[in-house]
Amino acid sequence: MKQLSDDRATFQTGGDLEAMRGIMHDSFRYVDSSGRQFDKETFLDQFVDPTSVQWIAQETVTFDETVKGDLAIVQLLLEERFILGTNAYEGRFWALHLYVKEGDTWLWQGGQATMIHEV
Repeated sequence: MKQLSDDRATFQTGGDLEAMRGIMHDSFRYVDSSGRQFDKETFLDQFVDPTSVQWIAQETVTFDETVKGDLAIVQLLLEERFILGTNAYEGRFWALHLYVKEGDTWLWQGGQATMIHEV
């Protein structure tokens, strides 16, 4: 799961729409740290397409996985820096990613992110 998670980050920050599309489940759902909901295509448009987002960095600080049969739950602490539209974002995000196995292939089913406010 760690390699798939790392590949996801590489594809996302590199703006590789086709590679990302290939590892995402067709019924993909994601909720970002602002509570906005995305399906597969709207996530790709907003967070992968280099015409929409400019990734500066996405680094995995912590990684924890639980695999039960055909379901994997990955908990991540990510440090991210990116520009979305005219707004720059920088921060730590706790992310919960779900993966499902179809045949011999693991696919990113979706997840949720929460911004971590450090004191």
